[in-house]
Amino acid sequence: MTKPYILVATDFSSRADRAIDRALQLGRDTKQPIRFVYAMEAAKKNAPTMEELNWRMEQCVGYPAGTDQGGGPIEYLYPEGSPPVAIAEACENSDAGMLLIGPARYNSFGDFFLGTAVDYVLRHTTKPVLIVKKRTREAYKQIVAGTDFSRGSAHAIIEAARMFPEASVHITHAWHVPFEGFQRDGYVADETQGIDAKRLEEFVQKLAEHEPRLAEATTSLVRGGAYDAVREALKMYPDALVALGSHGETGFRKATLGSNTSDMLRFLDSDILVVNTKGAAN
Repeated sequence: MTKPYILVATDFSSRADRAIDRALQLGRDTKQPIRFVYAMEAAKKNAPTMEELNWRMEQCVGYPAGTDQGGGPIEYLYPEGSPPVAIAEACENSDAGMLLIGPARYNSFGDFFLGTAVDYVLRHTTKPVLIVKKRTREAYKQIVAGTDFSRGSAHAIIEAARMFPEASVHITHAWHVPFEGFQRDGYVADETQGIDAKRLEEFVQKLAEHEPRLAEATTSLVRGGAYDAVREALKMYPDALVALGSHGETGFRKATLGSNTSDMLRFLDSDILVVNTKGAAN
């Protein structure tokens, strides 16, 4: 059976280099074929020739088309259309196993996600999307995933664990006291934390029924919001891949980790894997 290939989007700029380097590392380690895609604006004046496109792509990738890293020959694709649309369609209408893409812009601190090509692609593909922000030094050794105990977050964790079977998994949950401003007794917080600790234990047990190695996952409880929980986990595992889930039927505005998910995408400097959870959500 042919392995699904890795699709990598580039705009020939330096910000795409990290996604390219990560794709090459994944291709070598997993023996998956890689296709690099550059979207051409339709009817663009002074459009480059195919020879020019191939030359520029080779300068970015570092290898000519046809180079085999063990998973098959590298390919270059040049679909026509608006880049976000062309990239999403190239991913969705193919046997790509995942799409790698770099942050779309750095206009100001943390401003690289919402309202950009990355946002459009996430809304219009059901395939896993890996947003690469860090330099590639080695394979991922850890995955950090937040959960709200929903089926959607369970699906995202299981898929991330299967996609990166050599990485250990850390699952974190954010807990808070309901109506905390009105709760003055310390025992309420203790009871709430205890209940969520038990739920987290049971959640991991159920995950292991679908993916046995998740029985070895480490866990943490953090008082606060989802963003706080993931950020605290990254202090322990600063080079970890962060796994998030997205409800495909409502776009990326609603995500399995709750309203703080967009903050994670905007402000975390970690690589982030977004797993579509259409059909898996409660």
